[in-house]
Amino acid sequence: MAAEILTEDLLRISLQRLSREVVKSYPQFGEMLAQNMLRTCGLIPDVERAEHYRELGTLLIDLGRLYLAEADVLSTVEMPPT
Repeated sequence: MAAEILTEDLLRISLQRLSREVVKSYPQFGEMLAQNMLRTCGLIPDVERAEHYRELGTLLIDLGRLYLAEADVLSTVEMPPT
């Protein structure tokens, strides 16, 4: 039980930090992360929490794809000759 609470607390803290960073480049995702994070808190039934974790996981995967695509674009941009 204590390990489960610790894991949930670490997840929540990580998501809070991630949310703050994401807002800088993708404000719409920051709000969605915050909303989904709140839905994983509290004493809601496991089945309901599981669904919110699925939504949050999907959101994180989509967000990761956006960042990877942006990294690909940035890495292929040629620097002007100096």
